Amino acid sequence: MAFICFVVFRPRALQKIPKDDQPAEVVHFGSIQFYPHEKLLRINNENIDLTRTEARLMHIFALSPNETISRSRLQKEIWEDEGVIVGRSLDMFISKLRKKLETVPDINIVVVRGKGYKLETRF
Repeated sequence: MAFICFVVFRPRALQKIPKDDQPAEVVHFGSIQFYPHEKLLRINNENIDLTRTEARLMHIFALSPNETISRSRLQKEIWEDEGVIVGRSLDMFISKLRKKLETVPDINIVVVRGKGYKLETRF
């Protein structure tokens, strides 16, 4: 029974990661390519490295473009494994991610007042 629980409820860190012979997951937003497993943004053929937290945040936004994502969901998905959530940490990482995306005018992370954040794309 314990083995079944471990397989079904295994932590994210142990979940299957693509092998080198498998194509890497890529998310496209106009001139941006996001490689979540490599923690890399490619904007106009320039590579921009992301921290682990920035990549996790970008991946959540990439899976739901133009949809509002609540602060509590973002905090839970990013920091639930670490146990401690600092209120302003999310704002800091959003700010860092915005700076890395600022060269692309058609993508922006906006605050939806009283609800959360949204990755606005015009593609």
